Parts: sequence; C-alpha cells; structure tokens
Amino acid sequence: MSDFNLAKGEALFVASRGVFELHGLTRWVQANGAWTGKTLARAEQLSALCWHPTLPVIYGTSRAGMDGEIHAWRIDGDTTETLGEKKSGGAEPCHLVVDPAGRMLIFTNYTTSTLGIQMLGADGSFDGEIETIKLSGGGPEIDRQDDAHPHQAFFVGETLFVIDLGDDSVREFSIDPAKRGAAALTQSRLTRLPAGCGPRHAVVLPDGRLAISGERGSNLRVGHPGAPEGAWQDVPSTTRPGPARTRHRRNYPGDIQRSVDGRFVYFANRGNDTIATFDVSGAKPVLVSELDSTVFWPQHLLVHGDHLLVAGWDSSRVVAMKLEDGVPGPAETIFECAGPGWLLTQASRA
Repeated sequence: MSDFNLAKGEALFVASRGVFELHGLTRWVQANGAWTGKTLARAEQLSALCWHPTLPVIYGTSRAGMDGEIHAWRIDGDTTETLGEKKSGGAEPCHLVVDPAGRMLIFTNYTTSTLGIQMLGADGSFDGEIETIKLSGGGPEIDRQDDAHPHQAFFVGETLFVIDLGDDSVREFSIDPAKRGAAALTQSRLTRLPAGCGPRHAVVLPDGRLAISGERGSNLRVGHPGAPEGAWQDVPSTTRPGPARTRHRRNYPGDIQRSVDGRFVYFANRGNDTIATFDVSGAKPVLVSELDSTVFWPQHLLVHGDHLLVAGWDSSRVVAMKLEDGVPGPAETIFECAGPGWLLTQASRA
C-alpha cells in the first residue's frame, strides 16, 4: 500500500467511468489509515471534471454516444446538490474548464468538432442555453482526423487554449467580457503541429512553452505557441517496443502533467501502460525514467504534494508514485475504484 495521505479534511474526487449504477462522481476519504468511497452522483461514462474557480462546484462531462451531457454539482462535505444537468449540444464531450471570472463553462464536444459554451449564474448553476462553435480541420489519419476534434481546453491568463487532436493544432481564443456565449470567443491564433501527431493534452511550462502529448504520434512536443513547426522539440514518449499490451497493438499517449516547479513533465503511455518522466528545463526534453504504472490504461494523472496519482481505468485502481526530487518512484496502490478516469482534489482549484 502507498504512504500517500490527503491533508486533514481533504477528499479525492474520482470520475468513475462506466454505464452501471456504481459509476459517476465518487468521493474518497481516509480514516484510520483506510480509504472509503461514496458515490455522490450518478453519471454514465463520466469523462472529465473541473472546479469552479471560486465556488464549491464541480462540473463534469459524460456519455460517449451522440448525446453528450454536462453536469454541475455543489459539493458540501459528503453530500451533493445537482445544480444542472443537460445535453452538451454535441457528441462525446471530453474536457471542460471555467473561465477565470467564473462566467462561462467551456467544453469540448470531441466527435462533433465543437466547443460548447454554457453561461453560469452567480451560484455556479447553468444560465441560459448552450451555444456551440464549430471547428474545422483534419489530418492524415482518417479514422480519428476526419475533421477538427478538440480534446482539451484551458486558460492561460485570459486566453483560452484548445488542443485539437483532429486538426494537429493548438487554437487560441480571446474572451470579450462584455459579450455572452459564442459571441464572446474569437480565435486569435492557430499553431500548426506535425501532421498525424494527434495532440491530446498540454501543460504550460514556466517559460511559456507548451508540453503536449501526441496521442497518434506517440511523442512529446515542446515549444512556444505561435512558433513555426520546425522550432518545436519532438521526442518519443516511450522507449518500450511494440506491440502495446492493452486495448490496442499501438501505444496511445494520454494525459500529461508537470511538476510544481515545472522542471519535469509526467506522461501517461496508455497501451504500454508506463509513466515517462522528462526533464524539460533545457532546450530539448530529456527522458529521465519510464516506469510501469502497474495499471492497465492509465487514463489521468494528478500531481498532489509529493506524489503523482494515476487513474488506472481498465484496472479499476488508483495508484500513487512517490516523487523524490520531482522524479516518480514505483507505483503503489491507494484503493480500488470502478473505472477511475479522472482525479480531482480541493488543491486542484489552485
């Protein structure tokens, strides 16, 4: 068992991904050295979670079919009040973020190539109807790149970044605080990445560069937004030879996170099921280690204190890797949980 501990009074929220009654938003706490979990809200194929920037409200995306959904839950200890639940206006929503002012929820409808915008009330509830922005594009791998397919949205200051797996690009949008809904967003820049790399998730490094996981290219890309393609650094995400051991014969990198000081990035190789650590403090990323995650299909990562947490979707386990000078050690099980696909703590709001 792991020596990972939450702070006193803290909880770990897990998106339990699946289609049965036990799946949905779950809350895990420690007591007397043991972990206990409780399902707070039912949601089918709950895929991503985020906090409101100032309120105790968690938002989620769910459903893998043509009718995606978004959710809003007010959290009060181990009880939950549903503030909103509605169709996402597209298919397979997979990521979401609230703007720094807490005015709007923005989410990526992956399959139908749209950004969804939901205005929020003062209490964090949904205010008005969803509006969408259709994105266009494509790449060489027709099965996943037949059009634009936004996979992640996040803010850097007042600028919205969208990582587009289908279009091999990073999109930037400015936000007009005087406007509502789709009218508030204007695309300000598009950065092209190599055709077929299939960017999935990104983190921002202290010097403003992005470190991006290439799901289709099984690579790590590091560079400044707006820089030409040749100015970016590109290294393989894994040293393990194929075929991959789970789900597919091919390795499909997923989530990426960074150390608190930004020196390292942690990379989930789904399929090879390893966690690769890169030193990104220099001009070119350097592989520091690649360790067995001990789970099948490590779907999401979370840096919390001196540990890296890993959600093992196909193993129904959450594991922790102790960070020594920022570098992960061997994975140890924290607890078993049905289909963990996303991890969130109170500290994630910072």
